[in-house]
Amino acid sequence: MRKIFFIFSFASVFLNVLPVGALKRPQERLILSDLIQEALENNPALEAAGHKALSAERAISQAGALSDPKLTLGLMNLPVNSFAFDQEPMTGKQIAVTQMFPFPGKLSLSMDMAEFEAAALQQQQQEIRNQIVQTVRRAYYDLYAVDQALETVQKNKDLMEQLIRVAEIKYATGSGLQQDVLRAQVELTKLDDDLIMWRQKRLVVAAHLNSVLNRPAGSHVDMTPSSLEVPEKMDLGFSQKEIERQRPLLRAWKEKLGKSEAAVKFARRDVWPNIAVSAAYSQRDDLKSGVKLHDFLSLSMTLDIPFFYRRKQNQRIAERELDFHAAEAEYANILNGILADVEVQKAGLERNRKRIELYEGGILLQARQSLESAQAGYQVGKVDFLNVVDNWMRLLNYELQYHFALSDYYKALAGYEFAVGKDFYGMNEPRD
Repeated sequence: MRKIFFIFSFASVFLNVLPVGALKRPQERLILSDLIQEALENNPALEAAGHKALSAERAISQAGALSDPKLTLGLMNLPVNSFAFDQEPMTGKQIAVTQMFPFPGKLSLSMDMAEFEAAALQQQQQEIRNQIVQTVRRAYYDLYAVDQALETVQKNKDLMEQLIRVAEIKYATGSGLQQDVLRAQVELTKLDDDLIMWRQKRLVVAAHLNSVLNRPAGSHVDMTPSSLEVPEKMDLGFSQKEIERQRPLLRAWKEKLGKSEAAVKFARRDVWPNIAVSAAYSQRDDLKSGVKLHDFLSLSMTLDIPFFYRRKQNQRIAERELDFHAAEAEYANILNGILADVEVQKAGLERNRKRIELYEGGILLQARQSLESAQAGYQVGKVDFLNVVDNWMRLLNYELQYHFALSDYYKALAGYEFAVGKDFYGMNEPRD
């Protein structure tokens, strides 16, 4: 009779503890696409990048415009003994206009440099956008892993509290050991410590997510979905040329290279002089003696003489050429880093996919079978209490590791998309 009572009591524990994934969560759950949209609408870094790109567009027409003409008003040859305009024939009132004309080709090169700069900033804006999307995704999946950990630890704690009651009943009736009770109480205390740790971790991840979303610090962040699905295998083979064509950061650097090359051409043109053309009109009064005087029209042209070209223009050409070669080297360095990151993210995807397949096809199935065997053995007295507890908690923790692998997979997927500059995430939207 006592044995039947213990079997009933122990069985009730497992009936009262829900299987992994069955615990109900609040109705309000985070939707990744909504978070991404919110971040793209509100993130100040993306807004700042947009303003910079628009500002650079406004500079294009300015770069191709002539400098403002200069208007000069003056008096010519006014005698100081009388300050009279009709005393001397060379006295007059003059108005002049001067316009500077850069040497042919300079304005078009200036516009080219401005256009390259504007295009580079547009690509940088896209790079920041992709960075924000990746950051939101990674934070989302970090939060998913933390939520799974909290759920698992809480279920382990609920299970342990019920097992403690069973162990206390068995010990009180003489069929159990005191060490079972003490062991279970130690495990319960450890689970309380784990809950504190994971709750703090969630606050950190939520704070990071709120920062990206431009929400007030400490804003509430809903729970993530209770599960994620593994997407179908996709083609991860992108060539270097495809990555150079797709990644906004690399496209931005190509625009910078174009600007640097145009700067070299401009420096070479700068050896040739700019031209300033002036037109002046002088009005003269008739003399007191009755002599009629005609007005004057004067034209002049001024050229810059590159007299110190060896110390100035030639050195400027060398400076711009060095800048161009430096930009080429920086581009190559950034490209190498991106290609390495692509391989790292690809390895992470493959590794975590294999982990997921291993858990789904082997570990979880074996852990469930081991638990069922331990339960059956306990009911007939062949397995002790702690063995069943260990098997149950091992199953829950394997379930948790499975969800961690899912989280790591999706984070690697976000990193891979960012690295190659291609968004195929819409095909892999996680479903609850």
